[in-house]
Amino acid sequence: MLNLDHARRGEGVYYGEGAALIAEKVALAASKRKSCRGRAEAAHKAMCQFAKAMGCKPEVECFLRQENGGWRVSFEAGPYQWAIVASEALCQCGIFAEPHFSFDLCFYPE
Repeated sequence: MLNLDHARRGEGVYYGEGAALIAEKVALAASKRKSCRGRAEAAHKAMCQFAKAMGCKPEVECFLRQENGGWRVSFEAGPYQWAIVASEALCQCGIFAEPHFSFDLCFYPE
């Protein structure tokens, strides 16, 4: 079980509304995969589902690409600072993913 209470309390102050929810979805999806690429693909799929539910166009707002020996997933129209919260949630699953900006995550091979 992920503890995202700090993020939920910070929504509207430090994080955008929904940052904890997308972080939880990304972490739970990525935790079911073992490889760097698999985790990034799972995170991307979860982001696209979240984006669609928000009324965004995932094919425009979300991307997945190989970069610097790892994989980057991005959702620029997502809740403010969502990637910061997601990186903390992923750490709780034993996965390291580095937020590059506040709207994207970089997954690297372990």
